[in-house]
Amino acid sequence: MMNQCLFCQLEEIRADILLESENFFVKVGIWILAPGHVMVITKEHMPCFAELPHNLIEEFTLIKNQTFEKLKSIFFEPIIYEHGVYGQSINHAHLHFLPKRNQHFPPLSGFIMENIKDKIFHGMDYTRISNMFDIADVYGNEGSYFYLEEKNDKFVFHTKNKPAGKFIFRKEFARLTGLHGLANWKIMTEEEKKRDKQWIDITKMAFGK
Repeated sequence: MMNQCLFCQLEEIRADILLESENFFVKVGIWILAPGHVMVITKEHMPCFAELPHNLIEEFTLIKNQTFEKLKSIFFEPIIYEHGVYGQSINHAHLHFLPKRNQHFPPLSGFIMENIKDKIFHGMDYTRISNMFDIADVYGNEGSYFYLEEKNDKFVFHTKNKPAGKFIFRKEFARLTGLHGLANWKIMTEEEKKRDKQWIDITKMAFGK
């Protein structure tokens, strides 16, 4: 266990854990980007999913699919992404699930995040992959990556030569939606912090917490 890692301190974050298996758990974070924004996280400390042992892939795939279907049925079909070791807020493997539609995205009548690859990752080199765990090859050769899954399409973006902090999904998402307070939790207004708590509560209730 890494004593300084928040995701390794399961009992301290127990209230935010929504689903759990032997080696993984699903957690709602803080400063989430929308209701239903959750993460699948490894119980064992490892830097990213490119280092996931082969013997855990089947269990991971099961909880990944459960999370996807749960969000799709209650909120909206999510996009899935991982910063890898590039731009992580916490240096522990965690895979984000973000519903593509909710009433807070502009316009309120029904904004849907489509074609995220082109809208957020413009200008970034990428490789289309058929299996999520093809990220291991990129990670082994380059030591860094960003993973995106939208519908049935999977992409690994090459971040090897990208300066630290140059690309942060949260900031690009805030730019895309116009919800600029999401770019940096440190500058959130009190109203935005209140909204964040509401979104967290909505997410927990959806999972029966």
